[in-house]
This record gives sequence, C-alpha cells and structure tokens, in this order.
Amino acid sequence: MQHKQYNHKNLKWLWLSILLMLLDIETKYLIKTHFLIGEVLSVVPGINFYYIHNSGLAFGIFANVNVYYRLIFIWITILIIMAFVITLYKMIEYSKCYSISCSMVIGGALGNLLDRVLYGTVVDFIDVYIKSWHWPTFNIADMAICIGTIILIVKHYCDF
Repeated sequence: MQHKQYNHKNLKWLWLSILLMLLDIETKYLIKTHFLIGEVLSVVPGINFYYIHNSGLAFGIFANVNVYYRLIFIWITILIIMAFVITLYKMIEYSKCYSISCSMVIGGALGNLLDRVLYGTVVDFIDVYIKSWHWPTFNIADMAICIGTIILIVKHYCDF
C-alpha cells in the first residue's frame, strides 16, 4: 500500500491569506470610521470610494434573503475556506502560482466571512465606473477572491 505524500510546505503561503484578510479589515474599518453610509469620494477618474453594506453574495446577488439563507452563506464560505486550505496542504508538487492564488481566495473569503459573522453584511466601498456605467461596488476581499480565482482558472486551462 502506497502512502500519499502531502506537501505541507505550501501552507507557508497562508501568511498571504492573513495579510489580505488584515488589509481588508483595515480598509473596511477606515471606511466605516471616516464615511457615512452612501457617502462618495472621488479618488481618481473612474474610481470612487462609495460606502455601502452588502447583505448578499458577490455583486449583491441574493441581497434580500432572510437570516436562514445568510447562515447558509456563512457555512458555505467556511466550507470553501476549508477546501482551499486542504487543497494547499494536499498539493504534492510545489506550485507557487497555485499556492498564491489559493491563499488569495482564502484571505478574501476570511475577510468577508468576518463581516458576515460580526455584522450580518459586508462593507463594500470601491466603485469603478466609466461615464454613467458603474461596476458593482466591491472591497479588498472581493478583489483577492476574484484575482485568485482568475489565476487558478487561467493556470489550469493555459498552464503557464
């Protein structure tokens, strides 16, 4: 019987998860303490800080669901975080790209999970726009999750 070898060394990338989670927490704290809900500050052309609360999932999807579904979102997020940590641990070959992208998803998920557990909503504040068209408002955690996921997909299908 062959025993699988796991590469626990990939878990060293969890420092990036912690860093991204802390950056997310700090930026949300700064927004909450220096802005009123709905307040807008133009940062550069095409980017505003716009303080809102998002009770739904990504991009406000399912924003009007009841508390029962919000608890399901929390548990799903916990399961996703666990799956990515296990994936990091079980990666036999050392892959810096996979490790970094998994860590980005974990860090972002932890940042938004903390908001959901403590406040029931997630603080979003980055508003990207072109003329009158606005992308859904997001935060640092959302950026980490999206960038990490895109890297995983591109790496998987393009194998760079």
